[in-house]
Amino acid sequence: MRDELSEKLTAIVKDMLRREGSAEPAPNFSVVIPEDPAHGDFSTNAAMQLAKPLRKNPKAIAEEIAGRVAEESGGSIAAETAGPGFINFTLSREWFYKTALKIINEPDFFENGQGGGRKVLVEFVSANPTGPLHIGHGRGAAYGDSLARVLSASGYRVKKEYYVNDAGNQMNNLAMSVYCRILEDAGKPFEFPENGYRGGYIKEIAGEVATSHKDILTMPEEEALKICLDKAVSVISGGIKSDLEKFRVEFDGWFSEKSLYASGAVEKTINLLKERGSVYEKDGALWLATEKMGDDKDRVLKKSTGEYTYFAPDIAYHADKYARGFDMLIDVWGADHHGYVKRMTCAIEAMGRRPETFEASLIQMVNLIKDGEKVSMSTRSGSFIPMSWLIDEVGTDAARFFYNMRSHDAQFDFDIDLAKSRSSDNPVYYIQYAHARVFSLLSNAAEKGHVYKRGAGMEKLQGRAEIQLIKDMIRLKYVIETAALHLEPHRIAYHLQELAAAFHSYYYANQIISSDSELTDARLTLCEAVAATIRYGLALLGVSAPERM
Repeated sequence: MRDELSEKLTAIVKDMLRREGSAEPAPNFSVVIPEDPAHGDFSTNAAMQLAKPLRKNPKAIAEEIAGRVAEESGGSIAAETAGPGFINFTLSREWFYKTALKIINEPDFFENGQGGGRKVLVEFVSANPTGPLHIGHGRGAAYGDSLARVLSASGYRVKKEYYVNDAGNQMNNLAMSVYCRILEDAGKPFEFPENGYRGGYIKEIAGEVATSHKDILTMPEEEALKICLDKAVSVISGGIKSDLEKFRVEFDGWFSEKSLYASGAVEKTINLLKERGSVYEKDGALWLATEKMGDDKDRVLKKSTGEYTYFAPDIAYHADKYARGFDMLIDVWGADHHGYVKRMTCAIEAMGRRPETFEASLIQMVNLIKDGEKVSMSTRSGSFIPMSWLIDEVGTDAARFFYNMRSHDAQFDFDIDLAKSRSSDNPVYYIQYAHARVFSLLSNAAEKGHVYKRGAGMEKLQGRAEIQLIKDMIRLKYVIETAALHLEPHRIAYHLQELAAAFHSYYYANQIISSDSELTDARLTLCEAVAATIRYGLALLGVSAPERM
């Protein structure tokens, strides 16, 4: 309704300006939901914003606008002025009844068009294929995927991408780590790389290579290392994809870092930066002049040895994103990349792109709490908790919800015991139980011989709590808008907890199925609308909405 009311007010404002012969454009004004229900369902400052261009008292302007809205709405909207020129709007009960039915019958009810069809690429997870995904990656996966869903619901054309870091020194360390384990198993001398990978998965891959290539130890080392690398990347990447699939995360594309070198994209991007005067040579190396754009120092693109730094292919990758026609780039990185945001923003500006078309969401650490104790992890030492273990332990629903239960930029303690509990203390269980309770009510009504007529008897919903419950449902629409605007899907989780609490309270305070057939239909319709709202909100978080629990 806020969108429709805003459109109606805009038309009235433009008409008033035209009537007064003003050439000024319509001023910006807001339509908000008042915190105090006594101030109506919506409120606007349109009259005060019009006071200057119309050179009139805002109270008089407010009176005119209020009268026109009430008249043109045919009585479905009551409008009254307040304070220095605010206008408060109160919607009729009939409007709320119709909206409850829309929530049930119109799958796109909660969608909004603020994105305007702009193309957005959300790149997330992008863990190096040097080991399985751990619980830290899980938080980035849940956030990135849910964010993409929220943006899609807000009118953006969204693509999701995983950047595969399959080039660079970490690949050499991975290959050598596997090779050393093969030598170790064969009783041969070896020198494990200082930055090698020591997890049990490396030993398993080494065993597979030794079995499939029995002559591995007689090969030239370079050839053996290539076999080890190909096998390791294949096994680890396959495991990553499998874990993400179990986590309900699907990508539209997997982009290889190696392809940037093979296609010449890295060199092409550096040449572009040279042409734009942003690259210079010093001490035999190539530097990107980022300090003049606000970075704390200039950054090396190519070392004096001729090797590219990791920054060079990253810039080329972002150049490729823009070349594919994306209007907005959103990168989901770990909190340890905080210092990297500014230099990438500078690189984007150096390419001639607008810095505001790039956003980086930094995912803070997640601490796993089990049996009241924090569990530490390290990819290289192998003492990490795999994401797959967490999914098996608590389930995808609980894992995804818990990860999105707090703002991504705040550290989070993931309580395993709470996530597994089947009680009202567990937020995801509490919300899912509200959804299942509605279907239990529908089933019970049928068992009692009630023939449910959706939408019948709605005029019998005269209680304050019932209108408030519909308002709580409608509010999800605006929560989604805000979540998309600020890149904060956790707002959805917050709202669903509040809605579930309101519904459970309503359930205990009212007899849903009664001898009054029409009142039963009305209350079941209300409950069905709650279920539809919860189902839509949970889907944005990648969480299921079971009908039985």
